[in-house]
Amino acid sequence: MADEPQLPDELQKVVAKVGGPVGSADVDVFRSVREIQDRSYKLRTIISAWERQQEEERNLRRGYAKGLLIALLIQMFLVDLAFFLIGWSFITIDRWVAETFILGVLGEVAAMTLIVVKYLFPETGSQVLSLIEKL
Repeated sequence: MADEPQLPDELQKVVAKVGGPVGSADVDVFRSVREIQDRSYKLRTIISAWERQQEEERNLRRGYAKGLLIALLIQMFLVDLAFFLIGWSFITIDRWVAETFILGVLGEVAAMTLIVVKYLFPETGSQVLSLIEKL
C-alpha cells in the first residue's frame, strides 16, 4: 500500500467531495478540465498583455501624430505666408528659388503624410492571432 502513488492535493480534494470511488476515467476528465483551465489562463494572459500593448502604442501614436500634424500645419502656414509675401512684393527673390522652395515643401509634406500613414497606422493583430493559434 505504501508503494501506491499519491494523488495530487487538488485531486484528493475533488475525491473527498465526490465521496465515492474514483476511476481512471474520472482522473482523465479532471486532467482534461485542468488542461482547459491552463489554456484559458494562458489565452487570457496573452490577450490582456496585447490589449495593454495596443493601448500604449495607440497613445504613443496619438502623441506623434499630433506633433507631426502641428509641425506640418506650421510649415504650410509659413509657405503660404512666403507665397503671399512674394506675390505682394514684400520679398523679392528669383522665381526659380520661390518655385523650388514651394515645391520642395509640398513634397516634404506629402512624404511626411506617407510616413505617418505607413508607420503610425500599421497592420496589427496577425502576430497575436498566430500566437493564439499555437496554444
